[in-house]
Amino acid sequence: MLCEVCKKKIRTQLNIFNIFQTEKHHICERCFQKYPLLSGYQTIPIDHGMMNHYYLISKNRDVSPISYMSFLKIYYIHYLKHHKHQIILYFDILSDQLYEILDSLRLGDIYLVTLYDNIKKKEKNYEIRSTR
Repeated sequence: MLCEVCKKKIRTQLNIFNIFQTEKHHICERCFQKYPLLSGYQTIPIDHGMMNHYYLISKNRDVSPISYMSFLKIYYIHYLKHHKHQIILYFDILSDQLYEILDSLRLGDIYLVTLYDNIKKKEKNYEIRSTR
């Protein structure tokens, strides 16, 4: 398997316990150290609910989203254990336009997992709106 970042072959150590397992990571160790995961969490109020936003990287880099797909498993398990009643969504980038769309849909509580967090003006998003 090739690394999605540097396109070099990923080498793993084979032993008797993992000889028949398929490789699941799409990023090599060297690229992972160069572009580490800096995950975070924030709660954003939206119309008729709250958005639990989990992101893997706080700044947009030129890294393929496929290279970090194997790290999403912990978020799916956390969702199944603690947030089954919410809607789960996955996007590569959370932008201001996507936030406005999710806010206007009024879906209720949302469990959102994104690769990058690109909301520029978060103060604008937290305005209290009257419903009168």
